Amino acid sequence: MPAFNLASLRSCLLGAVADNVLLLVYIILQFIAFFFVLVATPIDMFRRKDVLPDGTFTCYTLWGFKSDCYFLHYLFTINEEFSQCPALLHRFRAAQAFAIISILVYGGAFVASFAILYGYSFIRWVCLALNIVGIVTLCVVWAAMAVTYNSNDDSQCLRFKNLLTYGAGFVLFVIAWILDIINTVILLLPCTVTDSDEDKHTKRPAAEE
Repeated sequence: MPAFNLASLRSCLLGAVADNVLLLVYIILQFIAFFFVLVATPIDMFRRKDVLPDGTFTCYTLWGFKSDCYFLHYLFTINEEFSQCPALLHRFRAAQAFAIISILVYGGAFVASFAILYGYSFIRWVCLALNIVGIVTLCVVWAAMAVTYNSNDDSQCLRFKNLLTYGAGFVLFVIAWILDIINTVILLLPCTVTDSDEDKHTKRPAAEE
């Protein structure tokens, strides 16, 4: 009987450690994804393939065109740059909106994830919903930019693929999107389900008996 109790205790402890490790992995990955989305939103989606003699390069962010990508100043906004290209302009505007939504969604999932560690298991479903929404919103952002890069909308519109390459911001968006998919899978694993505080309180009297 004591041997059985010891084996059961060991199994419970190992299970609890595994659960906490997975939840910690989720929180860390969610923070990285949130940070990447936050950083990627204002920086370059596309940059010039060749660097200028002075070491600078031009680039396009979601918000406009920069003659020097290292500076904050925009030479032209998206509205000015693509005023004659409505299809391009609409894709950039959609990407802007969904990038901001993604910041809120990814940040919300990161903050909410701490409640899971304290036993509020229903928050797991909140995080799962936010992760699924985040997959969709961020997919819109990088997909809009990928379509823009590969499309030939009009003879008057810039053909990005001829002069530019993908920038750091685009890469960070894609990485954050992949991390979000991984986190969604983690939350779907049975071992990440934790007992709620109410469950813990109801189990104590039975354990004491």
